[in-house]
Amino acid sequence: MNISKFIYRYMAPVLIILSLLSIASCSPQKKPDLEKVRKEEEEKKPPDELDKLKESIEKVEKALEAVHEEGKKPMFIQQEKIEKQASEGDKKKEEEQGGQSGGGESGGGGGSGGGGGEEKQQSQAPKLTPEQLALKLEQEKYKKFESIKKDILELHSSWNSYEAKAISDFAMQTAINDFESSLNNLTRTVEAQDAYQSLLEVNQLYKYLPDFYMLYESKIPPDLDRLRFAAKKIKLLSEKQEFTGANDVLLYFESVWMAARPKLKSNNAEIVSKFEFAFADLKNAVIAKNDMIVEAKTEVLLKLTDEIEKAAEKAGE
Repeated sequence: MNISKFIYRYMAPVLIILSLLSIASCSPQKKPDLEKVRKEEEEKKPPDELDKLKESIEKVEKALEAVHEEGKKPMFIQQEKIEKQASEGDKKKEEEQGGQSGGGESGGGGGSGGGGGEEKQQSQAPKLTPEQLALKLEQEKYKKFESIKKDILELHSSWNSYEAKAISDFAMQTAINDFESSLNNLTRTVEAQDAYQSLLEVNQLYKYLPDFYMLYESKIPPDLDRLRFAAKKIKLLSEKQEFTGANDVLLYFESVWMAARPKLKSNNAEIVSKFEFAFADLKNAVIAKNDMIVEAKTEVLLKLTDEIEKAAEKAGE
């Protein structure tokens, strides 16, 4: 009897607790709302409108670089290109005319075999006079800038699509104003058909673009675009022997790099080391006022920046 009381008094509570624990473990656990988590992650990513804006900037920059590099070539190379285009155009016309008249003249082909060499000589385009060459080059430049103007309109459209979102995502008004000011300056220089100044202005957009990407969670450090901006501006200024201005941009470049470096992953150590050696070489080239070395070193730095970006994308997958 005493044993029964002992079991009832001490063992019963233990059995009740064990039963409750068993029931609790078997009851369905509340699962996280995966849809909600996914939506929150999507909202933190840079919006498509911002990525589209960057693509529009890159498109304009690429077109301007092509015009600028073509204009830097010696006049005799530009003349050869124009004359070759004219010769190919004349040859195409002759082939089209020959195809149309070939059927009616096929019976008299036997007596005309000896004129082939003369026809080839006649098909060659005559050399252009300096006036004709200048006119042709001006026409080519006009066509290219008309195409770039269309790209500028697309860029304005991309900016308008993102601007409202930038405001709703609490972008600083100074960033919005700076970007708009540079975009308007770019539009004016393209209208004036000034390839060099237009490159400076389109490059300026890369300085302000990170202000918008910093509003979101991106795999790629936004400061990389600021490094690109600085490298390209140093190259452009050195091209015009403006080494005092290039040196000022070097100081900006260094401050951005010092801020960006700690954010990079440890597995980027080799690229970081190469980057710093290339940057040291660039500083020496600017001090020496050697524009060719400056161009070479900025190209190296731009390629290394691309490598850092690819590594960041891979690490974020």
